[in-house]
Amino acid sequence: MRPDVVIVGAGVMGCSLAFYLSRSGRRVLVIDRGRIGQGATAACAGGIRAQFSTEINIRIGMEAKRLLARFVEETGQTADFRPVGYLFLLTTEDERSRFRDALQLQRACGLDDVVELEPAEARAMIPGLETDDLNGATFCPSDGLAGPNEVTYGFANAARRQGAVIVEDTPVEAFLMSGGTVRGVRTAAGEIESPETVICAGPWSAPVGAMLGLQVSIVPSRRQVFVSEPFAGIRRSSPMTIDFHTSFYFHPEGEGVLFGMSDPATPPGDDTRVDWSFLDRITAVAQHRWPPLLEARVKTAWAGLYENTPDFQPLIGRMRAGLWIAAGFSGHGFMMAPVVGKWLAAWIVDGVTPVDLGAFAPDRFAAGARGEPERNVV
Repeated sequence: MRPDVVIVGAGVMGCSLAFYLSRSGRRVLVIDRGRIGQGATAACAGGIRAQFSTEINIRIGMEAKRLLARFVEETGQTADFRPVGYLFLLTTEDERSRFRDALQLQRACGLDDVVELEPAEARAMIPGLETDDLNGATFCPSDGLAGPNEVTYGFANAARRQGAVIVEDTPVEAFLMSGGTVRGVRTAAGEIESPETVICAGPWSAPVGAMLGLQVSIVPSRRQVFVSEPFAGIRRSSPMTIDFHTSFYFHPEGEGVLFGMSDPATPPGDDTRVDWSFLDRITAVAQHRWPPLLEARVKTAWAGLYENTPDFQPLIGRMRAGLWIAAGFSGHGFMMAPVVGKWLAAWIVDGVTPVDLGAFAPDRFAAGARGEPERNVV
């Protein structure tokens, strides 16, 4: 098969794009240096939300929830989508003011079920939650959780049934060029010519772009996730809860609880080793915010990578003739993939995108553009 499109990266973003391109009749080849969904996708916490601070991200989140709600009809497989809600806990007056402004924008976009809560209302939702120092909270019951493996393999398997080919354990070694146009890729197995190539390599997109001498403004950053043994201190229906001031978060996972927190002291890089000493820092925050977690016994842990850009907004679009990118989602790639894959496929096939994605222009930093950053980043 000579593909119409080569996609570099078989995470959830690459598999989503492959599904929508192949559904449009394009011949698609996906190449990954590892296995399907075993990069950054496998390590994500599975959150799905529309509680963002920018209009485009709010609309992506709303559409993602609609697509995941009918994922079986789209792909034939379940997304394990559970609308348990997202609860943001706000400590300072500035945080409450910012989230109130964002809530008004969310409602203007049609997110009708998002509400502002008083600390006592948040405490009533989560047994054992400490709220004496909180200034407020926001909650959206239609936000929730989905299965990273279920969504990724749902897209991958459906794309294959539509004729797409996914090749694993095959790193890209170079790009094929003709003049200034990208004409495909070279791997250890040989050259693969294609009129369009898309970089969907997540945290590793910068070194992939560097093969062409391109400066891709994406920096990987480690995030660690811990999961407990069966734990009675959380309800199965409890929402994804985020203490925005500290970034401490938790949600039900199977019979246990999944939790984590960002660490600003962690240097940029692609180190995915678990630092078990970090658990002590999370425990200190949990003791202040949600003491029941201290009774949970940790079963397992892993580390994954955010793919951060300077404004925490992705890079989506054409980079040069024959070359596209969809990367740099700054922790939101899993929740945005169903929509971005659909919209980018339409852009590649039809020449126009269904929604203006100018805020995500890949060259915006080199051009000195000052777009609107996403502020609701954990």
